[in-house]
Amino acid sequence: MYRRPKYRFKTESVFKISFHDTDAMGVVWHGNYIKFFELAREDMLNEIGYGYEDMQKDNVVFPIVECDCKFRNYIRVTDKRLRVVTMLTEFEGKVEMHYEVYADGSDKLCAYGYTKQVAMNMKTMELYFETPKSLLAAVNKFESEHGIK
Repeated sequence: MYRRPKYRFKTESVFKISFHDTDAMGVVWHGNYIKFFELAREDMLNEIGYGYEDMQKDNVVFPIVECDCKFRNYIRVTDKRLRVVTMLTEFEGKVEMHYEVYADGSDKLCAYGYTKQVAMNMKTMELYFETPKSLLAAVNKFESEHGIK
């Protein structure tokens, strides 16, 4: 049974379903859910003001070290769009985000999962044990501006 995790805040992203996202039956192919997680994570990071350009300025990369996705219902190409709810559950030391995927316009949960990432120096690939200060600042600013906490 799925239980929504505790999270700091959440964002929502809507993506068009293209024919190439589906299998021969017109159902979104299971492997593409990870792609939609990535797109939703990028949306969230841009929304809080810490996108890929900011990571490059900080000389930091966030490789995925763990990823999971569970499927409950299918989404078809005829649904036209899907909605991903992205929840930031942890960002101190590592970054963990959880995702819920719905056909857009529906509250029927189709898939859910998470990704875990660590911060590393872009040039030396050394692991950072602390979250970059600029990411902490972006999260705190976003929460302050949106009355979260």
